[in-house]
Amino acid sequence: MQFQMMQRRMMEAVPTADVIVVNPTHYAVALKYDGGSMRAPTVVARGVDEVAHRIRELADRHRVAIVSAPPLARALYRESQLGKEIPVRLYAAVAQILSYVYQLRAWRAGTAPAFPQLGAVAVEEFPNGERR
Repeated sequence: MQFQMMQRRMMEAVPTADVIVVNPTHYAVALKYDGGSMRAPTVVARGVDEVAHRIRELADRHRVAIVSAPPLARALYRESQLGKEIPVRLYAAVAQILSYVYQLRAWRAGTAPAFPQLGAVAVEEFPNGERR
């Protein structure tokens, strides 16, 4: 019952996310960031397989940006905790994703001249060779 309540709260938080980072089909991690009140982006939802699919569906329905970055999605899922800030080592990669999402919003609003491009997102998926 406690697990179901946690799942429901997590799914209710998906529409409030700034971005969903995905490994196209298996992983999804929803991140929220407010520079005025947060030190770092926070994980508001995360899941694999069926839960990841539900997160993507909710994101689509609520027009939350979905960005495919497989190594980052897997690292965020493996190393982050629900309701907590992302790990420090992933700051740069997540900042790149958030910058892209903010530029995309500006382009959609007509305040940016060109469609933004997301370059390669560099993240070491298994630091120190720590495959699990």
